[in-house]
Amino acid sequence: MPEKKLVDASNSRILKSLEKIVGKNFVTDRIEERYYYSSDPSAEESCTPKFVVMPGTVEEIQEILRLANREKIPVTPRAGGLTLSGLAIPYGGGILLDLKRMDKIIEVNEDSMYAVVECGVTTGQLKTFLEDNYPNLWFCQPHAPQSVGVISNAIIYGAGQISLGQGVSSDMVNGLEVVLPTGEVIRTGSCALGKSWFTKYCLPDFMGLFLGWFGATGIITKASIQLWPKPSIRDAMFYKIDRVEDTVEILLKLTKSEACEDIYINSWTGTSTKRFYTPEKPEGMPEITMDVILSGKSQEELDLKKRKVGEIIEKALEEGVKVEEFEAPLLLKIGMLMVPQPLAFMDLMLGGGAEYLGCYIPTEAMGTAYKKGVEIAKRYGFQYLHVARPFRTGHVTGIMYAFPFDKKNPEMVEKLLNVLKEICDMAINLGGVPWKPSPTVQKVVLEHADPEFVNLMKKIKTLLDPNGIMAPGQWGL
Repeated sequence: MPEKKLVDASNSRILKSLEKIVGKNFVTDRIEERYYYSSDPSAEESCTPKFVVMPGTVEEIQEILRLANREKIPVTPRAGGLTLSGLAIPYGGGILLDLKRMDKIIEVNEDSMYAVVECGVTTGQLKTFLEDNYPNLWFCQPHAPQSVGVISNAIIYGAGQISLGQGVSSDMVNGLEVVLPTGEVIRTGSCALGKSWFTKYCLPDFMGLFLGWFGATGIITKASIQLWPKPSIRDAMFYKIDRVEDTVEILLKLTKSEACEDIYINSWTGTSTKRFYTPEKPEGMPEITMDVILSGKSQEELDLKKRKVGEIIEKALEEGVKVEEFEAPLLLKIGMLMVPQPLAFMDLMLGGGAEYLGCYIPTEAMGTAYKKGVEIAKRYGFQYLHVARPFRTGHVTGIMYAFPFDKKNPEMVEKLLNVLKEICDMAINLGGVPWKPSPTVQKVVLEHADPEFVNLMKKIKTLLDPNGIMAPGQWGL
């Protein structure tokens, strides 16, 4: 009992210190409020923070991190918390830093096409702001709930509607402002010179110290995000394909044509109304549907691109590839052309669990990755849902393996974790890299990684975070 009183006294002292930094309205140690931040829909274990803090300024974040270093308290940053892979669960308890109050759109430069945003700005917020004030510009927006953070999507190398041509969102970051784990503030990119945020050229590029680290090396408080000209007109073409090998052949040709704005490849479970409750593919349903999005500045440009896609499909048919164009229902077509798309991606099962592991793989390996994903899912008794999209003109293809599950069923959770680990191992052996891996999957990645790569990660972590307070559990650091 005396030990418990000492712990409670310590918590009370820290709570008062946090209240002095952010104010009583923006910090809590109430269990019902802390519980909200303890988990996500993934299969990762939950962990409840001791405190939830909502800073409103960079200076407040600095003070919180200085306090955390003095007290050796873990700190986990969170924006939308929608990664579905345990990246914002506060392992180690400590302080959960909810960044939603820092939601200012600081600058939009229409000529150099970039926006400077704070860490709490959501994709829906930036989309609305641009539509109201700069309707000819858009950004790389994921097809996800609009409460996703703009900077969060860049941290995890997330994709959007322009990723086929321009790359994933991390490719479109011009500069960052970061509070280091010890409280110092740095800027990288042209903003390090203090004049503008327009590019990451020609200085040493430190952004790699923070992108992909899931908060383990610091808290990104501002970022310059590239904007792009918004097309005047868009359209979609739809195809049915029975063999994944044929899909890959068509994909390799379409990506190199530069005629498409985006390409979606969906397993049949992605179009079934009973996707996760139908054990076998219904007769007559194609294994894959491929949705091709096209855009242009005029109807003439759009028509030219549609003819180019048609020519590629015709040539593929002559070569023996089996593919059939079809007219999608109007509502589906409208949904496909919306950004973000409002289409259902994953049906939840009783128990509320949902996780999908993405893997960025060589485009030519997509067919093998698709088939092996089906095999692994079936071996563990899961229905599969695969979604694939090529990025950067086909330099890389992302394939997502989606699984709903019952979080209250320990046996099902254990099976799912094994599925994710096997898919990760399979993707790496095909030359791929798992996307936004959960802490469980991160361990598999590190087992495959060059030991000197892992050693360098540890050195960087130790240098930037000497007391090891930031995002415990991420990358096993």
